[in-house]
Amino acid sequence: MILGSVTPLHVRVDVDEHDAWRVRGGALAAASPRGNGSIRIPLEFVRFEPYVIPKKSLTGDSTERVDTRVLQVIYRVKDQNASLYVEQQMDVYIKTPDAANPSAQGSESAAGHGQ
Repeated sequence: MILGSVTPLHVRVDVDEHDAWRVRGGALAAASPRGNGSIRIPLEFVRFEPYVIPKKSLTGDSTERVDTRVLQVIYRVKDQNASLYVEQQMDVYIKTPDAANPSAQGSESAAGHGQ
């Protein structure tokens, strides 16, 4: 049995530790359900988890590193009426600063995967 509240619905995003430096608190983000990239659901930054941890959900892709560590970022789904389910996998796009100018807001980057 799993107990908990699903309102508000949150997304836990795994950001590869090599990209973690690019993610800022309060950064704009949007999620798309796996398999339907045409849907963009706005997300609101909640918090960073305090530790970089080993990645738990490996895809099995031959190019994937098995020693990957991730920074987990928690976002709140802004539209609580969105057709989403608990534990559903999402592709999450986080607005990141330009590499050349870290203080400026830059382009959108596919920085992580969420559940």
